[in-house]
Amino acid sequence: MKKMKFLSPLLALAALAFVGCSSDDDKDAAPTATHLELTDPAQAALSFPATRQKQTIHISTDAAVSEIRVSQVKASADEADADWCIVKVESASEISVEAFDNNGTSLRTATYAIQAGSLTPVEFTVTQDFPEPENTELSISLAPDAYGSYTFTAPATGGDVTVTTVTTTAHQWTAIFCDYMGDPIENEEELPTYCTIKTTSGASGEALVINFLPNETSMMQSSAMVKISSGNAEPIQIWINQDAPLATSVTIMDVNWDEEYESPHVVSFQKDDSGADFKTEFGVDANGSVEVKIVEAGTLNEVSDSWLEAFYGMGGLTMYPSSANTTGSDRSLDVILTGQGGAELFRFQVTQAGA
Repeated sequence: MKKMKFLSPLLALAALAFVGCSSDDDKDAAPTATHLELTDPAQAALSFPATRQKQTIHISTDAAVSEIRVSQVKASADEADADWCIVKVESASEISVEAFDNNGTSLRTATYAIQAGSLTPVEFTVTQDFPEPENTELSISLAPDAYGSYTFTAPATGGDVTVTTVTTTAHQWTAIFCDYMGDPIENEEELPTYCTIKTTSGASGEALVINFLPNETSMMQSSAMVKISSGNAEPIQIWINQDAPLATSVTIMDVNWDEEYESPHVVSFQKDDSGADFKTEFGVDANGSVEVKIVEAGTLNEVSDSWLEAFYGMGGLTMYPSSANTTGSDRSLDVILTGQGGAELFRFQVTQAGA
């Protein structure tokens, strides 16, 4: 007679318990996240006004809400932690971002990373505006002339040229072409043809950039004026010029344009001649712009500290001694006009008597 084998009651219960636990673990195991992204890529850069506001970021992921975390990875340069901004995971598809009032005088930013499991984090940046000041301060890095006016001259070659850096306590500055009275130019036919404003607005510390066409004329171009405005500050106006290309030839005439001179031309001053009252002037007819250099007599060696003043502008050359000659002997310097490639176009041999 065969013996039948039975499991003991204790072993049977253990086996059932093992099978049951294994089944439950497989059923409750959290799936591994496979994707994480912003539903709207534009939300990678959130902008907030100066006053308190709340926004919601929408994400797409198959991760469980318990797997989603948000951490701050960067704050404004002067902040260790952006405690003005609160970020919370509201659900598996929504993250709330709340910025409190900004009572400061500058923009503030913070960058956050959304993480889900072992996926590559997704970052977004929060930028909050600041309130407009009651009294705006506005300044530029371009130095004024002796009369307090601002003038900028661009090279003849053209291209994007940085005119000045603009500093303001307001949110931003704007730049427009205006007429001589400071009124905006609304008729396109009256706008300058040789340049356009590339940065029509900017934040404090950003540059005014103007794009110039190459100047193919023989004259300086000078019909443009730019007005920079910001908040309630007094606007700043800048005369915008463009150099003519460097000349390849030049003709020197007397101040009345009656007599033509040959190079080298001799210029003499008396011992006590000093200042602009004793100036000598010449007419300059060139097919472009010329550069004026004061050099040692008979050489090309420029003199950095000279007793002679010489400058060119508006088709004329002016020179005069800056001081009387007290050396007891004659002193001499040359003034040369140069053009393209630094070529010498004309030379003046200048002497001041010493006795």
